[in-house]
Amino acid sequence: MEDDVSRPLESAQRKDLRSASTWSPSEASSIQHSPLFHSSSPPVWQGTTTSKTSLLSANQEPNESTTSTDSHYSSTWSNILRSRWLMVACLAFGIAAAVGHDTLNKQLSAYQQIAWTSVAHRNFSVHAVDSLFGAAHNAIELLNAEAWKKAWFVMLLALYMWISPLVVIFTSATLNVDNQVDRTCHNVRTLNFNHEAKKKWTHRRKAEGDEILQGGRVSWYNDTLPDEDGPDVFDFWISPSAYLEEISSRVLTGGQALQRDEVADEICGEGYDCSTIIYFTGPGYKCEQLANGTNSTVKQFNGRDAPFNMSRMIPEGWNTYNCVADEGDYAEQQIEHEKYFNRPLQILPFPKNLGTFRTEPIIWLGYVTVDDVLVRHAENSSQKGWDTDFTPIISACEHWQVDYTVNLTYTRGFQSYNVTNREYRRKVINTTYVEDSADGGTLDKTVAEPQENYVYPKDWRNYQLAYGVMGSESR
Repeated sequence: MEDDVSRPLESAQRKDLRSASTWSPSEASSIQHSPLFHSSSPPVWQGTTTSKTSLLSANQEPNESTTSTDSHYSSTWSNILRSRWLMVACLAFGIAAAVGHDTLNKQLSAYQQIAWTSVAHRNFSVHAVDSLFGAAHNAIELLNAEAWKKAWFVMLLALYMWISPLVVIFTSATLNVDNQVDRTCHNVRTLNFNHEAKKKWTHRRKAEGDEILQGGRVSWYNDTLPDEDGPDVFDFWISPSAYLEEISSRVLTGGQALQRDEVADEICGEGYDCSTIIYFTGPGYKCEQLANGTNSTVKQFNGRDAPFNMSRMIPEGWNTYNCVADEGDYAEQQIEHEKYFNRPLQILPFPKNLGTFRTEPIIWLGYVTVDDVLVRHAENSSQKGWDTDFTPIISACEHWQVDYTVNLTYTRGFQSYNVTNREYRRKVINTTYVEDSADGGTLDKTVAEPQENYVYPKDWRNYQLAYGVMGSESR
């Protein structure tokens, strides 16, 4: 009996609670929706949740009033952004802004008319009139006190014209600069003089992307026998190759490095500029000044005397330039060879020093300088200034292996370079020329000391390095 009574009471209680929780002003009258909102949205003035939204809230108590301010506001703004009236409001604002902008332009473009109006209604001095019309072009005119006192608006417009460009300069984020270094460059060129060394000079080794030289070498060699291997089979140097002679003639006469037309695009990427730093070991001459001036004494260079002295140079002599660069140079024809196949005619065994690099010639260089090349100087010893205008200098240079650091810059497709560091490692051949009196069975008569530092053809890894041929071409 108690069960029968309790159930209706519980049901009635739930109904009353539900009715209380879902009451709103919209139930007291017919529900009217604003034309600004979607038809399915709740009324704007509703401050409590509906029965549908209350079911979405977790842990609801029957006697607890729940508000949904956040969801209500988000729904309101969503409906406003979708409304057609928002487009009408934006259109009206745009028309008003356009009219205002046009009005402002007319006012700004009327600077001179305002200036003339001010002159017509007030008395101005000639200097004040000049300031009114010149303030827009000459900032000094802004300092005229009379113009500011009688036509302040005109001067204010002129001041605005001067300071308005500063908005672009000082406004933050006007120019965004992203400072970063891309450390990845593709196809960067470098120099590798070890690439020339091969046991057989006929074995070509083509570098990747080499479409010009096709694996060509910088030197020509001769072989002793047609065999591939054997105790008496080796290659010995003849002369620089045609490739090197063509390149070196253009570089030495032009005074700059050669480059392919597409090299900047291949390294930096099309339309980009970049710079790279490369490190390599190559040949280089280390020079020392031995004498400077007519009465100076010529010093020795590595224990050797210079092959000439100041008596050959102006003003004591008649030479403005003198160079000796072939003492101890390699003889291109080492022994008699065949006419057509260019192989040695001599029967085995071959001479011990056949094709041997014995020394690197020192470059002895004498030249004359003047203080001012634009001034006319004496042309012979009888003219005034012959003994004082000219300064003779003697220097000596020796061939070394050098570690280079070179900065390569590619700008608008053009390559430029800057050698930032040189470290001299050792001499290319660490010997000293003595005389031309050798009698070892070859046509090369060079004698150098110590002979254990000679570079022999069978030591092909050191023998075929490109250092020697580069020095020969430079000399």
